[in-house]
Amino acid sequence: MRSGLIAIARRTLSSSSRLLRSSSAAIQDESGHQAVVDSWRVNCTGTASHLVGPRSESWYTGKPPIHNVCPGVNEDNVITAMAQPDLTNVTRQELRDYFDNCWTMTEVLFAGLQDEEPFYRPPYHNLRHPKIFYYAHPASVYVNKFRVAGLLDAPINEYYEHIFETGVDEMQWDDLSKNDMLWPTVDELTAYRQQVYNMIVDAIENHPAFETIGQLEASPFWALVMGTEHEKIHLETSSVLMREMPLELVRPPEGFPPLHPSHNDAPASTVVPVEGEHYPVNEFLPVEPGMVKLGKARDFPSYGWDNEYGDKQMHVKSFKASKYLISNGEFLEFVKSGGYLNESNWEKDGWQWRCFRNVKWPTFWVPTGPSGLHQYRLRTIFEEVDMPWSWPANVNYHEAKAFANWKSDQAGVPRENGYRILSEAEHHRIRDESTIDMSLGTKRDPSMVADGPTMAAKYNANSNLAFGSESPVDAMAPQSSGFHDVFGNVWQWMEDHMAALPGFKVHPYYNDFTLPCFDGQHHLILGGSYISCGDEASIFARFHFRPHFFQHSGFRLVEPNQHDPMLLTSCMDNQGPFVGTNPFRSSQVDQATRKYEADEVLRQYVHLHYGQDDRMPAEAQGYSQRVVNLLFKHVDATNAATDKCLDIGCATGGVSFALGERYANVLGLDVSSGFIEQAQDIQTAGSAPYFVREEGDIKRHYMAEPKAPVKGTVEFKQADALCLSPDLGAFDAVVVANLLDRLSSPEALLAKLGGPRGLVRSGGLLYLSSPFTWQEQFTPKDLWLGGREVFDGEEDSISKVHDVLSEHFELLETADVPYMLREHARKFEYITSYASVWRHK
Repeated sequence: MRSGLIAIARRTLSSSSRLLRSSSAAIQDESGHQAVVDSWRVNCTGTASHLVGPRSESWYTGKPPIHNVCPGVNEDNVITAMAQPDLTNVTRQELRDYFDNCWTMTEVLFAGLQDEEPFYRPPYHNLRHPKIFYYAHPASVYVNKFRVAGLLDAPINEYYEHIFETGVDEMQWDDLSKNDMLWPTVDELTAYRQQVYNMIVDAIENHPAFETIGQLEASPFWALVMGTEHEKIHLETSSVLMREMPLELVRPPEGFPPLHPSHNDAPASTVVPVEGEHYPVNEFLPVEPGMVKLGKARDFPSYGWDNEYGDKQMHVKSFKASKYLISNGEFLEFVKSGGYLNESNWEKDGWQWRCFRNVKWPTFWVPTGPSGLHQYRLRTIFEEVDMPWSWPANVNYHEAKAFANWKSDQAGVPRENGYRILSEAEHHRIRDESTIDMSLGTKRDPSMVADGPTMAAKYNANSNLAFGSESPVDAMAPQSSGFHDVFGNVWQWMEDHMAALPGFKVHPYYNDFTLPCFDGQHHLILGGSYISCGDEASIFARFHFRPHFFQHSGFRLVEPNQHDPMLLTSCMDNQGPFVGTNPFRSSQVDQATRKYEADEVLRQYVHLHYGQDDRMPAEAQGYSQRVVNLLFKHVDATNAATDKCLDIGCATGGVSFALGERYANVLGLDVSSGFIEQAQDIQTAGSAPYFVREEGDIKRHYMAEPKAPVKGTVEFKQADALCLSPDLGAFDAVVVANLLDRLSSPEALLAKLGGPRGLVRSGGLLYLSSPFTWQEQFTPKDLWLGGREVFDGEEDSISKVHDVLSEHFELLETADVPYMLREHARKFEYITSYASVWRHK
């Protein structure tokens, strides 16, 4: 019952010091944040022999993978995923079984890690946390979502639920500046997982809120299913990180599904693969034009992420698509032709990524001889096998686009109407007709009725862990449309960026699941992979990754309509508030016009931060220095420390440089790559030329350079204010200038500033300013901090911000801070920000 949950939380709070290494101070810095260390290797104690070889039953904090003990485990003691439950007709026992199946799949997967090193060793690209984070992250999310939903009144381990709360969505493929951290031991986190498991089971079996689960999104128990589906996402992403690890650090764990048996038929690496013998001959199948409906109905009785809901109809022109996913054998021809080394095959960003990584073949191919021989084996999650040329090629979006461009050139087809990859609407057109047969009810979504083996045998999809690897692109029977692997095997990259469907709204339990990714930088992936489970295996699943990201993902080619080859995507012409800071594709606005507008905005902000303009009134000049002077006034008054300062939303960096006059270390963050690059250019050269418009084509040229001497170290990084990494630690001061009303969830940022794990350390200072120009283009109206009418009157932004911050901060001063953005010599935009300076209690 509810009292039982609270009791569990309180018991674990009282013993939390025992869960930390020796004491809290051992793995936390003086402000309660995670300690930075010189090397990740200090986490390895050398006393974890129990993590070598098969795991004992003590490893499993839930049910061990034994037939008739754990749901979803067959007679061979192999686990596969269960079908999603119908939430309008589910019993407590059925929900418990679904949860237990998921929880044990995670622990089976992590049983493949051998000794301590693979838990703490960072991935080779350094763009993700080490595996120890993902071992505990799903458990911490259950706790945090339970608390938000009102199912749990207190943390289980407040420190863990802070450091394991937020994953990483790297902005750039060359962002290698992650810190090595001191982490809890594996045994400590196993004990933590045990506590979380017990709490969840108690909730499923006893909590009265279960009776509301049929209300779907409105039920507090939505948080339970949210946690389970979130865990399944990380089951998959963790398996990719394991696939990237050195082979000696992993082994196939007992209970994990075996590889698809076709790998036994793969030729030795010395054999040159032959089309039609080692991999099937691909062909293009025609698809007739037609309408498609995107989006999931809110009364469909399964869990769904926020981006799945909505209703959008699109007309799809006739096109042709490859019958099979592109196989390793087909992709080999691209590799052998020098495709990775020919810049003309690549899009601009893709070529920069390729050069930085110096890649010459897909990431999971393992060369066995000199590169010119093109002899390869294949790395799976836990093994290395002879190359199954008939399996789909695992590549990122950049590689898929390069292959499509190369294929167009090979066929002598101009790029403008050449081959490309699928769009979301086209993916709907090649699906089996049963998926749109409303008479089938929930059965039109196989994930509602099929476990892993049934997915493969009845629904022709290698998903739900039917196998522990990919399968041949022609192994599963085709859909009614004639296409193979429309679902399962590997995810399929789409041309579309992640975009909201009409009717989209965030869920209050997880308001930043998709919102930060409506930015024109995350591509859709559809269809699921062999390890996709639950919602991921659903016909409604819409997931998204940056184009350099590796997942178990591949692609199929499209030959567009030759009479009208223009690409139409689900993100095209999307309007606010769900478009982020970068424009989506547009069928009406020329890209050159957009670039011009972006360049104009960049110059306006350079002039704001660095320029002196006599045409501005005196009170609006010297913006950067006026911001920091207000902060410095209270640095002196409170004798605050001046070691570390964070400037969130730093734009072109003028305020960050000015902060460097007093602070020893300043970190400026902004979501705009253009702003960050400009700030870095000024930092590197000491100044940078720019111009402003006088009138028409007449320009005035200036130099942007810091006005005050920079005594400290200033660093600039691209980052999303709503996806800040927990390893940032705490700062003596944080500046958030004119950013709140451009965030999709401003209160989510404010929540990160204070409290025992806040970005502002105890006694530190916060400078916050905003003109409160709320617009639905940037922020959904129900997430505005004021500026709107409510049921009992009006809610103003100043009062709302004060209410949010006053729990952890003491208000020191408020002021109006005017500034001006110049369009030309006779046209300026005059803005007055409300600024406030606060001290963390």
